[in-house]
Amino acid sequence: MPTPPAATPPETAADGSAAPPQGAADGVDYLDQVMAEIDAEVRRRRASGDLPAGLERELDELFLEFSPVGLQGRARLRETLALVDGAAYVDIAVPVASEKPIGTYVKRLLRTGLGWYLRYIVDQVVKFAWAVSRMLHVVVDHVEELEAAVESTRSPDLPVEVARTGEPATDWWRPVAIEALAGVAGRVVHGDCGDGSLVAALVAAGVDAYGVDPSEPALAAALDDGLDVRAEPVLDHLEVVADEALGGLVLSGSVQWLRPNERQRLVDLAASRLTPGGVLVLHSATPASWAAGAPTLVRDLAPGRPLHAGTWAFLLAGRGFSVAAPLTGGPDRTLARVGASTPDADTVNAAIDAINELLLGPGAYLLVATRER
Repeated sequence: MPTPPAATPPETAADGSAAPPQGAADGVDYLDQVMAEIDAEVRRRRASGDLPAGLERELDELFLEFSPVGLQGRARLRETLALVDGAAYVDIAVPVASEKPIGTYVKRLLRTGLGWYLRYIVDQVVKFAWAVSRMLHVVVDHVEELEAAVESTRSPDLPVEVARTGEPATDWWRPVAIEALAGVAGRVVHGDCGDGSLVAALVAAGVDAYGVDPSEPALAAALDDGLDVRAEPVLDHLEVVADEALGGLVLSGSVQWLRPNERQRLVDLAASRLTPGGVLVLHSATPASWAAGAPTLVRDLAPGRPLHAGTWAFLLAGRGFSVAAPLTGGPDRTLARVGASTPDADTVNAAIDAINELLLGPGAYLLVATRER
């Protein structure tokens, strides 16, 4: 067998330190060697007094204050907690170095004379700091447990493009929305505006309207038409809108599959972003039509389900809205009642009415609410 070539010792730079390797294979070893050289230099300077403990602690505090923590998630918590642990110790060894000999003598005398007093106070401060540090460790452990529990129950995100296939296909509600928003004072935003057709109709009716949608490809037609549309989710957009800055708000699309906490957040944002007298228009599929007509993928992965109109009315009324009676429309799969000549007509019609109420009926509804307070 051929004899393997002997290992070539690393080259050295002009200052005696190891030169960078020419190939990537030795990169890890070279990095370890550099770190070892840095550690050795730090130890040497500590021993010589160039790096007192107080200076190192001050540098750590400055780094924590002005530098972003590079790690994320649990590692970020642990990294920050390690800095807290390091700052929990208070050093009473006050530096005594001075440019004048008498200064060093006076400082040493003061440190010796006050040491017993400072030590008594510092011992209590350190005990408190360590107690706080220990409490933070317990809190971080608990937070990590909660994060693990939440992650274990998190469902996959539902792509917006897939979710759109579960929306009602008709636009029966748009003339009603335009009529409700005509003449409002202030801007009107349409959440999940899609191709911007409603935004264009509102603008044509003299309304200062714009739209937002989380799907940038869906906005292509609106952008080609020169409409004011932005690629962002409606919740994120409302977060940055000033209080009482909107005259109207149209909610459609994702309002049907919001998580419960997002639903409440949306109601709160609508109440604060709309001016008094502002109008909110909400369009949604009915729960029955969603369950019967939405694609299986949407029904399985959607984080939430459409609410009944009465539930939305209850949530909005609790935040100071006056809600008009809901309007229904869209595909209607209601079964017709049988004639009186049919045997057991009353019984059959009662069953048909129950089926229509629970499973069939209009496919969507529209709520118009006005902020009163």
